[in-house]
Amino acid sequence: MIKKFITSSGILFFLFSNVVAQLSLDQYCSKVVVQDSMEISLYSPTMFRFRISHLQREKFPAQYEIPFAIGKTTNWNKVAFSKNEDAVFYYISTDSLQIRITKRGLIWSMWNKISGKKICPSDGPVYGMFKDGYTVFDNVSSFNAPSKINRYSHWFYNPAAKNYTDVYLENDLIDDTYFIYGPSYSELFAQMNELVGPEPLLPKKGYGFFQTQHLSCKGSQEQLMEVAKKFREKNIPLDHFILDFEWGDGCDGDKEVTWGSRLDWNKNYTYPLSPEQMIKKLDSMHINIMLIHHNAGNFATRKHQGWTETEYDEKTWWNKYKQSLDMGVRGTWQDTRLNDITDSYIYNRTQDYYGDDKRVLFLGCRKMVSLNPWDFRFSVMPTENMIGARRYPFHWTEDCSSTWNEMAFQLKAINNTYGPMSGYSYLASDVIGSTWQIQARWNQFTALSAVARSHNPKPWSGDIDVNDFINKIRITGRDTVKISAQTEIEQKETAEKSIRKYLQLRYRLLPYIYSYAFVNYLTGMPVTRPLLLAFPEDYICSSDAWPYEYMLGENILVAPVYGDFNSMEIYLPKEFDWIDYETKEEFKGGGIITYNTSDINKLPIFIKKGAIVPMRQQSNWIDTKVADIITLDIYPAGTISSFTLYEDDGETMQYQKGKFSKTIINCEKKNDITVSIDKMEGNYKGKPASQLFLLKINDVLKIPKVVQINNALESNWKYDADNKTVWVQIKKQTDTKSTIVIKK
Repeated sequence: MIKKFITSSGILFFLFSNVVAQLSLDQYCSKVVVQDSMEISLYSPTMFRFRISHLQREKFPAQYEIPFAIGKTTNWNKVAFSKNEDAVFYYISTDSLQIRITKRGLIWSMWNKISGKKICPSDGPVYGMFKDGYTVFDNVSSFNAPSKINRYSHWFYNPAAKNYTDVYLENDLIDDTYFIYGPSYSELFAQMNELVGPEPLLPKKGYGFFQTQHLSCKGSQEQLMEVAKKFREKNIPLDHFILDFEWGDGCDGDKEVTWGSRLDWNKNYTYPLSPEQMIKKLDSMHINIMLIHHNAGNFATRKHQGWTETEYDEKTWWNKYKQSLDMGVRGTWQDTRLNDITDSYIYNRTQDYYGDDKRVLFLGCRKMVSLNPWDFRFSVMPTENMIGARRYPFHWTEDCSSTWNEMAFQLKAINNTYGPMSGYSYLASDVIGSTWQIQARWNQFTALSAVARSHNPKPWSGDIDVNDFINKIRITGRDTVKISAQTEIEQKETAEKSIRKYLQLRYRLLPYIYSYAFVNYLTGMPVTRPLLLAFPEDYICSSDAWPYEYMLGENILVAPVYGDFNSMEIYLPKEFDWIDYETKEEFKGGGIITYNTSDINKLPIFIKKGAIVPMRQQSNWIDTKVADIITLDIYPAGTISSFTLYEDDGETMQYQKGKFSKTIINCEKKNDITVSIDKMEGNYKGKPASQLFLLKINDVLKIPKVVQINNALESNWKYDADNKTVWVQIKKQTDTKSTIVIKK
């Protein structure tokens, strides 16, 4: 059962209890039928579906109740409504809104029941999938944005099989349109999260770095192991390798064959170790393996799907894929297009294979690039996805070019327009800069996005041969392509220092990022948030005038350098004080600043004053079996500030059954500074009995007179006069509350 509640900040949460809620398709939600062919589903007083049915005989059979766009598979609460009419309109009213439907043409509009003002349609600008406090979408896009996919409903949820591929309607007979009213973004995201379904959590290790190996058919096990060794030697964090078609999918030895035409390992990856031994060896280095597939199993209702290089009998494909899972492969990158139904099917079957014990690593395509490397197809916005694809993580933006312009486009798309503002947190681009400067800057914002991935075989490399790389991924004329030898160019300057620095920062920020991944799952509010979403009351932000800046969670502002600039204007939202993360310079009251960006190895990052940022010890991989030492990086303000730390086992699906904990941490600065760490609420397997915290309290101008923990004098602290910080170590029982007071 899903339990709903409002937090003190007004954000709507959904929690999953252990009680299994019931689904009855014929009692799924409140309904109103208009003129036989239009049915209005009332999911809540502010969330509706308008269904036009062209079916013969029975217009609205229960078996077609839940199309792929809908992820909620339990009954909705009943919605109180009234229905009236006059000569021109039907009027359907809830306690919040009034729907007016013309009797001629069945054209609907939405009105505020209290004020009587018209809400929809309106003339305001569209930001992502939102406009003037509401959204309207169909099966594939919002506000009728271009799409290559059929907008009608064709696949429907089957409660018996618990999937969306058994019940299929061949013809274009059911037309669904959805309306959600906030008007706040938090209310919009919360309702969409309940209706469409939340983005699942990646395994905690999935918030580490993904490195795609793309060496064409010259790739080999020996090269892969050498790159793994170099990552560790260079002290660059890494948790996952993704093997491109060279693993066997499109290579037979050094010979390239039709991509996806092979399901067995390429012989280049079978020595000196067997594939299973290789996977175990990499696992001992704390590195997972995913495989790219350009093929899929052709299940019974796999129709109207897009580009898949090779199709197989479904049983044959699954048995081969299962063999790779059995030997330790952690998931698949489905390198196909217009395949959301297929991707969802494979993701869910893989999750069934793991059961509740592991979370799936799965990568699908959300095509959006400024310039495709080999042609000029329209691809500047996602035209190949269905609403509902957000229910499997994560997504790739397709093969893109390697320029500053492409980097800027990907930055805005991933962390603004087509990512969080369209309900997608987990997006990653290829990150292949044609120069070491582009490579450095691109990797910087990638390291501080919801997921981090690179497609450069050695991301620390500098000026790469872009034409050679394009040849590797060229779709046409492969038989004439000549791939140059794999050589590493000697350079005085590369992106290595920057990549190491910001991936290490990402890994230290894991408790912070993972907590916001939970917030995203529970509320729909994305991990990264463009300024218009994070500060909607700031008119400078609300018009998306600063589209390249974004918040990582609520406390960290990232201002990526998106061009070859020596200086750049940055907007810090007003009415807040901001602290430069590196220099600790404070900018009171926000505003527009001119920032020196000449140092390629420095990403502008600002902390909102009052922030509490949980961090962990430095490591080059994520191991859920090792307890983290949590450092609370605290920037006291004059008001009470708070952070909720979410934790669970990091591996299983038990979080969807409420098996996780949260710890509320507060800080208040008056004459003294008081930090409270509440007891850990909730439970999960492996929950510790005690935790070690290091408190790093910033902006303490002179040495404190005394430090107290739970009213007792504490001696285990120190003052750093150079950095004006106080460090306090505390080991607390997780079922108790601790209060730390810094007395001036």
